[in-house]
Amino acid sequence: MVGTVGAARHRGLARTAFAAGLTLGAAAVFAGFALIGAAVGGHAVVVAALALGAVAVVSDALGLRVRPQMRFQVPERWRRTMPLPRALFLYGLLLGTGVTTYVPATAAWALPALSLALGSVSAALAIAAGFAVGRALPVLALAGRGETVLAERPQGLRVLRALIAGSLLVALLAGEARAAATIASPASDPSAAGTDLAWEQPGVGGFLLREGTTTQLPGTDPALGATFAAWRSGDAVTVAARDTLAPLLQETVPGVRELAVSRSWLAYRTATEIRVQSLADPSTSKLVVRVKQPATLGRPALGVDLVAFHRATTAGSWIDAVNVVSGTRLRLRSDREAQLLSPSLLAGQLLYVRSSRCSQQLRLGAARGATDRVLYEIGPRAGQDAGHEAQHTHQGERLPCPHLRKATAKILWTTALSSTTAYVTVLQPRRGGRTTPSVIAVPRRPTR
Repeated sequence: MVGTVGAARHRGLARTAFAAGLTLGAAAVFAGFALIGAAVGGHAVVVAALALGAVAVVSDALGLRVRPQMRFQVPERWRRTMPLPRALFLYGLLLGTGVTTYVPATAAWALPALSLALGSVSAALAIAAGFAVGRALPVLALAGRGETVLAERPQGLRVLRALIAGSLLVALLAGEARAAATIASPASDPSAAGTDLAWEQPGVGGFLLREGTTTQLPGTDPALGATFAAWRSGDAVTVAARDTLAPLLQETVPGVRELAVSRSWLAYRTATEIRVQSLADPSTSKLVVRVKQPATLGRPALGVDLVAFHRATTAGSWIDAVNVVSGTRLRLRSDREAQLLSPSLLAGQLLYVRSSRCSQQLRLGAARGATDRVLYEIGPRAGQDAGHEAQHTHQGERLPCPHLRKATAKILWTTALSSTTAYVTVLQPRRGGRTTPSVIAVPRRPTR
């Protein structure tokens, strides 16, 4: 094949056909894996892809034998029976798939897995472009120099594999860093609408991040909706236009703690209840839920006409929603063995925190569905014991976690959801009983 490309080195159309085939083959395969990952992906897929990527880095860095290896070569008869541009296009198409012909580096097996784990067509296309360039350059560089150069001088392939290992390692580290980027610290209780993000800085007040500029708001506990923003100063609640922050409604709500706002509704929580009121007719409010201690309520979240919240009792925790127009009550999620916390709603999607004895997870799924994806995960608040006392028999009761993470003092707390990003508050305990909250951003994987 290298000889065929070399024979076409003075024919621009043939080389263009080869490049086009490479690009098309890579784009089709990697984008296909991304679509599958978006539909069926989960935490296990991500872990497996990262593990395979780590193996590929070690293998290529040490120059280990590539396994498994595809022994299939591009059909030699194509260049004898087809016009040269068509033959080179088909050669490129086969090479672009990544794993249907001879595999020069272990990274070739890791890249489709990464596309599957990312579940993002745009990210997969970027991987495909890099892969196509990586496969094209050695072929084009050797064109006209004979097909035995690599066999006679294997050091060139060793150097190439080392560069591939370095590039893949950088990509894995960058992906891990991108998976959880800190937006603000100290900061808590994020709220998102469009490209705007608001949060609370403890002891200072609310802040708004818009187009890269951070502005302090004239109150605390900010909330953003489609066209409105809200905040409070003590018991005084203000609803303002989101674009100009000009106040539109001001009233006093005794005992108010947290707010949520949408295109039509204002919701607020006190110590024992959540209420909503129409922004078109704010003279009356509707009771959504009331609890008695020790039961607790979480911060409300608003959809179009739906208000969601978590409720926790000694018997378990669950996430409920109420249609404020019809009064219909919905049980979105429930769990007797884990805490379900801090829901956010957007376009039929539900974001929330699930905290169990095995891990703390930021989860995203259809509000009325039963399957969620894990966007971000950290260890549980406490580790597991061995199930038996030291120096005693190993017999005993112990229910192991399938993927136990190292215990951490960090706590995942309140959430916010935009069309591209999921936000969550991470509480970090410090010495002296202090806690530093941070708002982190986790890219959303496509929901379709």
